[in-house]
Amino acid sequence: MKRRPDGGALEQAIEMHRAGDLAGARVLYEKILKTFPKHADALHLLGLIKLKERNHAEAIRLIRRAVAIAPSNALYHAHLAEAYRKSGDNRLAEGECRLALRCDPKISEANNLLGLIRLDANDPEGAGECFSAAIDAAGSGPACRDAMLNLSAALLRTGDYRMAAQFAGLVLKLTPNNPLAWTNLGMAQRGMGKFAEAMEAFRNAGAFPMARFNLGYSYLLQDDLARGLPLCEERKRLLGIGRGLQKPEWDGEPMPARRLLVIPEQGMGDTILMSRFYPMLLDRFAAVTVVVQKPLARLIETIAPGIEVVTDATDVRYDVWCATMSLPFLLGCDSVAKIPNEPWLHVPAPAIRPNGKPRIGINWAGNPSFAYDAIRSTHLESLAMLLDVRDVEWCSLHKGHLEHEAEELGIPQPLNSAGDFYETAVVIRGLDLVVSTETAIPNLSAALGVPTCVLTSPDPDWRWGAWYPSARVCAQESPGNWYGPIAKTLEAIRDILVAAPGAAA
Repeated sequence: MKRRPDGGALEQAIEMHRAGDLAGARVLYEKILKTFPKHADALHLLGLIKLKERNHAEAIRLIRRAVAIAPSNALYHAHLAEAYRKSGDNRLAEGECRLALRCDPKISEANNLLGLIRLDANDPEGAGECFSAAIDAAGSGPACRDAMLNLSAALLRTGDYRMAAQFAGLVLKLTPNNPLAWTNLGMAQRGMGKFAEAMEAFRNAGAFPMARFNLGYSYLLQDDLARGLPLCEERKRLLGIGRGLQKPEWDGEPMPARRLLVIPEQGMGDTILMSRFYPMLLDRFAAVTVVVQKPLARLIETIAPGIEVVTDATDVRYDVWCATMSLPFLLGCDSVAKIPNEPWLHVPAPAIRPNGKPRIGINWAGNPSFAYDAIRSTHLESLAMLLDVRDVEWCSLHKGHLEHEAEELGIPQPLNSAGDFYETAVVIRGLDLVVSTETAIPNLSAALGVPTCVLTSPDPDWRWGAWYPSARVCAQESPGNWYGPIAKTLEAIRDILVAAPGAAA
């Protein structure tokens, strides 16, 4: 038997690596490289340890050296792609995946990573194709399991809950205690309306933060705030909320001599939703500063004159902080009866319209970068039946990438001149009804007390229930099927027409 030039040290290092002894493996890899600096396997494997340790720059340097020595090794390219992706460079990561597939068209790792890159680009359908290719190439084992788990996540984003549940279930047959698979299964079951099964799946994931958050989310869908809100605090760990802040987080106890800093999180709809609680903070602190997204600043200033509203917390002095979505939990809002639901945003009332026709605003799409935008947004032509209703005036409330759809149909766009959400609120205050998919717009209209039809996915958000009494949920029965939401919206329009002055008895 021919003895390897490294004297068998590589095999020993690989055994230690597989056993989880990364420190021991690292020592051996480095020892090999001192004697054989162009040992491609040692460079590659040491790079994987650096990748595990999140030293992305060093991982890239080492694996690139391995690639330079063995440019036809598909696995080297795939792992270099992984290092690039984790460093935040998806462009270079995709390029290395392509090189890996050129070396070996069936390499599962490269297809799986391409799927993750497509998910990062919010292309769940393209991601699903990559994950399917990875499954076909993997055969069995961890690579197949990982690709199936990722495919279930991509299918959740497209609203194919049945198939998402199927692939999550296949992963659980291989790894019965896989918390992410239980979480994906629960989300799929909730999307299919199987709430009891979904909640059991989330519980089966144990202490996994994403599962605990989704369990809390499910409780909120049932208006169980006492159990839902504490579990939803897990989102702070998932999203890194508050990371880098030097002062302690507020625990909910009154601090009458201190200043509170409230920081935003996620979207502008969340800020609108929770801004109802800002006035309650003045009873617990000497001073309150809230950070909001710039387009909201002028509108949020109307809520309570004693609250300082800023768009940048860099120079703000404070004693404790809290996240916006934590306010109901910290303020003891443990039942729907305690939710402050009187309209809390204040803008001037509009002038009386000369023709007296009911005015309806419509918004059909949100930010396309949102992970689940594929099942919450649509095109205006999908809702064309609504626009055929006579005796009402329609206007577009959409601002963004699909404004041209309103222009093509000749629908007025009063938000074209709106510079911020205050001016948007003035327009909405003059409407009799708002019809919108799940974006900041229905948060705004419902917070103003304007009747609102929320066109939702088959798995509606919890906020459209007890949190917004003026909102009517118009949910899809299946992703892309807008007939149900249209029918419910037509009922709301009929009610407005019947109530309009001069309507027939």
